[in-house]
Amino acid sequence: MIPSTVQPYETGDETTVIWKAHQKEIKSHFKRGKSDFSLVWILEGPVLCDRIKLVAQSADWECEIQAMTNDRFHLHVLPKSDKSKILYSGVVTKKKGLFSFL
Repeated sequence: MIPSTVQPYETGDETTVIWKAHQKEIKSHFKRGKSDFSLVWILEGPVLCDRIKLVAQSADWECEIQAMTNDRFHLHVLPKSDKSKILYSGVVTKKKGLFSFL
């Protein structure tokens, strides 16, 4: 489940994120090096502020989204069982233009 025991900044690996939100489900795809993670997220409770916590439907991952603007947000993804490992922490920006899929 964890891409590696070495942090990505130590190996030079970048994590790419594809994020798609629909009415009934939220899907994301992460790629770091040769590891791929496709996750479907569920919302555990009501949204009461600009910070949202989601839990992966069939995996050990959880994430926290902090709203920033209408085309970017901060995303922090880590395993529920081991908070010391991070899959992704950074800003996700909505793609614009001809080849945009978001």
